Formats: sequence, structure tokens, C-alpha cells
Amino acid sequence: MSALQLGAVVGLLLGGAAWSTAQALRRAPRSLALARERMYGAPLGTSTAAMQHQDGWRRSLAQGAAGTWVTGRFGSGLEMVDLSVTDVVTRVVASSAIVGFSAAAGVVALTAAGLLPWSPMWLALVPVVAVLAGWIALHDVASRIERRRRELRVAANDFVQLVAVGLTTDQSVEEAIRFALGIGGGDAFDALRQCVATAPQRGMPVWEALEEFGRHFDVREMCEFAASVERQGMQGVSIGETVATLAAAMRAKALDQLEREADKANANLSGPTIGFVVTTIVFLAYPLAQRISEAFGG
Repeated sequence: MSALQLGAVVGLLLGGAAWSTAQALRRAPRSLALARERMYGAPLGTSTAAMQHQDGWRRSLAQGAAGTWVTGRFGSGLEMVDLSVTDVVTRVVASSAIVGFSAAAGVVALTAAGLLPWSPMWLALVPVVAVLAGWIALHDVASRIERRRRELRVAANDFVQLVAVGLTTDQSVEEAIRFALGIGGGDAFDALRQCVATAPQRGMPVWEALEEFGRHFDVREMCEFAASVERQGMQGVSIGETVATLAAAMRAKALDQLEREADKANANLSGPTIGFVVTTIVFLAYPLAQRISEAFGG
């Protein structure tokens, strides 16, 4: 096989690996058939035996050692980003397999072409690269969960602040809640708006919907706010001061979080800054040190 043919084969393999990775990480369905498969579990024309086999495979994958570890690692956070245990395990396995295969194919191709000297170290490097790819996939899921949790907490903070503002204008609690939901924007606020809007169809009062939102997305302040709304709805007590106090506490907590993130960003920059300063000093001082050494040596 010539070098051109070998390069073409390696290019096809790498292209197929990139396409497979993109398909594995794709979230939104691109056709009605894929949407139906996500909703009902199998595409049109799939036999019952195939559906049972697919469900059994997914169930065994989710209940295995890897699924148990993913459940303990992420918990209910997977629901925030619309992922299941099977999705996470599948992405990790697919990423590791594709990257490992691509790395092995690249090493074999470069070695066969004479561009890379043969060494067992390259074969030992392939599983390391595969494990690193799986770790990156896990880190991506964790980052998405943390980012989604932060967005939900910001939305809950904005919602309580807006309700507190509405209560200062002599609005009722229901009017203040509608006022806050009408002003807020963003994906996280849309989730809160949908939760409250669908409460009457589910036979739930608004405070139960807010408490469900807080428990489901691990936003403790929303549960406290829901308890205050329940007291107002059941006992008719005024909650203006309670909501204002809760809003002030949430503002202080958000400000403290911003300060910690700013301190963390400054700490992350300290290493590169010190390295830059030391490198600059060495670069500027080296010619002078060399001349001094030559002068004393001469």
C-alpha cells in the first residue's frame, strides 16, 4: 500500500470517528422519526422482540457497575440537563472507543509510513488516550450540570427579588408571582414559568408547584419561598416582610458567590502571571549576566 492510499484510509477512519462522535453527542432530534424514538422508545416498524432486547440492554447498562457509579456521582443532576444514566455511560464508552481506535489507527498508519519509529510505548499510550477521552466526556456532563444548577439558582433569585418588588407595590401574592413570571427571561426562567403554569392542570396549588421546583432542582430558597406562600394561602397572613428578608438573604448569598468566583479567577491567574514575570526577568537579565561572566572570566 502506498503512502497516498494509506493516508486516504486513515483520513476515512478519522472522518468516520469524528462523525460518530458528533452523532453520539447530538442532543436534539433532527427528524420526526427520531423524535418519536425518543418519546416512545423505538422507531416505526420495530418489532416487539427488538424493543424488548433494546430495553433490556439499556436496563442492564443502567443497573450495572458503571450505571451505579454514574448515579452516585451525578444523582438527580442528570434530570437538569435531560440526560439519563444510559446516555452518560453510552457517551463515555463511545468516546473512549472512538478516540482509542483513532489513536491506534494513527499510530499504525504513521509507523507503516515510516513517519514514526516503532516503539511499544505508542501502544501503551492508546489506552491512556482512551481513558482521557472518557474522563473528558464525564467532565463535560459535570460542567453542564453545574452550569444548569447555577442558572436555576440565578432564576430563583431573580424570581424572589421580583416578587418582593411586586409586594412593595400593594400587589397580592398571586399578582406578584404573575408579575415576576412575566418579566423574567431565559431557559431557567422558562422552566419555572412552565412549572407554575401547569400547576392547575395537575391539580396543585401554586406553592406546591414552587416547592416541587425547588426540590426537583435542589434550590432550597425556592422551598422556603413556597412555604411562605402556603402560609399566606392557608392562613391569610402577610408575607411581605418574610419575602423581603428572604430576597435580601439571597442577594447576599449571590454576592458572596460572585466574590468567591472572582477570587478563584484571580487565583487561577496567579500562576501564569508569576511565570510571565519570571520569564521576562530571565530574558532581560540573561544578556547582562553573560556579559558580567565574560568580564570576570576575561
